Amino acid sequence: MLSKKIAEVGNPIIYIFLSLAISCISYGIFEEFRGLTIFIVAFFFISILYYCGIEFTGFMIAFFILGFFLNYSYYKVQINVTGEVRIIQKSQYNIVGNYGGKNITIETNKKDCNIGEIYNITGKLEKVQDKINGIVGIVKPERMDKTNGDFITKLYDFKRKIYVRLEDNLGKRKAGLISSIAFGYSDNLDFEDKDDMKTLGIIHSISVSGLHVVIVYGFLRIFMGCKFGILGTMLYVIFTGSNYSCLRAFVMLACVEGGKILKRNNSSISALCFSATILILYQPFSIFNISLHLSYLATLGIVMFNKKINDLLYKLHNKLRTSLSLTLSAQVFSLPYLILIFKDFSANFIVGNLILVPVVDLMVITGNILPLVYIFPKLFDFCSYLNLIIIEIFDWLVDIISIISLPTVYGNENIVFVYLASLMSFYFVKKGYRKFIYLPFLCIFTALIQIYSPIPNIKYYKEGALLVSYKWERLLMVNKSQVDMKRLLKITFATKAYRKEGKIVISGIGNIKAQGNNYVLETFNKKYLLKMSNGEKELKEYDIINFKDGVINEIFIINGSVI
Repeated sequence: MLSKKIAEVGNPIIYIFLSLAISCISYGIFEEFRGLTIFIVAFFFISILYYCGIEFTGFMIAFFILGFFLNYSYYKVQINVTGEVRIIQKSQYNIVGNYGGKNITIETNKKDCNIGEIYNITGKLEKVQDKINGIVGIVKPERMDKTNGDFITKLYDFKRKIYVRLEDNLGKRKAGLISSIAFGYSDNLDFEDKDDMKTLGIIHSISVSGLHVVIVYGFLRIFMGCKFGILGTMLYVIFTGSNYSCLRAFVMLACVEGGKILKRNNSSISALCFSATILILYQPFSIFNISLHLSYLATLGIVMFNKKINDLLYKLHNKLRTSLSLTLSAQVFSLPYLILIFKDFSANFIVGNLILVPVVDLMVITGNILPLVYIFPKLFDFCSYLNLIIIEIFDWLVDIISIISLPTVYGNENIVFVYLASLMSFYFVKKGYRKFIYLPFLCIFTALIQIYSPIPNIKYYKEGALLVSYKWERLLMVNKSQVDMKRLLKITFATKAYRKEGKIVISGIGNIKAQGNNYVLETFNKKYLLKMSNGEKELKEYDIINFKDGVINEIFIINGSVI
């Protein structure tokens, strides 16, 4: 094994992607999780060494170093900021700009900034970095002057103009829905539409994704052929803002279709890894992006399971079988991730994707005709009328589906743990390793022990809650009035819930009492301030456990001491 040659390793792009990904992850979490980082890196390279040989391991170490260098270069910044900054993100909390290819948070009172605009900024950079979101620092501009912009700025202005004219024709809500679904302009998307999409399991449809790229390419290929279809799709990706799922889909599409043009065979897994490698080289911090994770997990599920599920559903009509197999295969890996990150998922995704997605696909096509006919007012009005009819059909279908809508399913990491173990067990049993049939039962037993909690522990939830667990007793404590208590009860499997109670005595631990928006834990021999909010006075007589700003989200209590 150790003497294996580089040329003998199949699909090297997969290992290149993994080397770069682990390098970027290691750089991002090293300060908080040094031990875990060292273990992950050591385990990865020992595995590569065993299966792929010394020569290939050296090759992968080079890519690992490259990833580390990319991150170091990205986060190495100068204090003085003088030059052009493009606004790339705007919310009620902050404004994020791109300065020299690096993301900075801009603290300004300007309220008229729009995404895509370019400003000349002069100021000092405070090195407060957020490596998860790729923020290299915070700038309080001494001077901030708007420029004439460039081609990208004009594209964003064009999208705003389309929306304004569409609003005149259809109204704010319908214009927001069409512009969000068709070309990613979601600034005026109605909250109820967003909530409906989430409930029906098609939230991916309201922002431009890989699905939209495939639809646009399929439409353009009919009239323009493969080569010009790819070029037109590239322009569409730029027009919509070039988000991660769009870039992933376009690079994969270019690899697959380019292979056909050049008469070369391309593996779908290799194309997927190649697109991920391009994204990491382009933006090293993208490896932490949730939308990127969901996009790649859904695509990986389709690549690995779509054909198998399609074959299992052979008795169904071809179109129904194709749509259903795509929907189910996309959920294989993305569903546990949704539960792990968001603690819930919609059980209506099958009905939503089968019935509503075809209408959404039509919106993508008719909505993207609007920019093409913008300079022809009568044609634009006619296309607006077509979109109005499609939206009315969409609303009618939503109303019908809502009658039979299933409730949202809640879960936590224990459910994900058992699900993934079952998936792994199924895979290895099919490969002939019969002993793996016991793996799910072992994981269920482990999950039950964790729920039972033989050691007292307190877990923090970012919504503003603490879960105290000990011997089947699970107490949920909430310090904010606006927290959805019912949702947290379902997520945590809590047996009791308290909202801003004065003092609660807990067997085996001591007591916990509210202090403003924080809590004080008093064990048999020590007192701790469980910090859950900012802006409150921190008393010196307490040891502080920073749940709010720290990396700790769970503590264990042994013999009156916190671990």
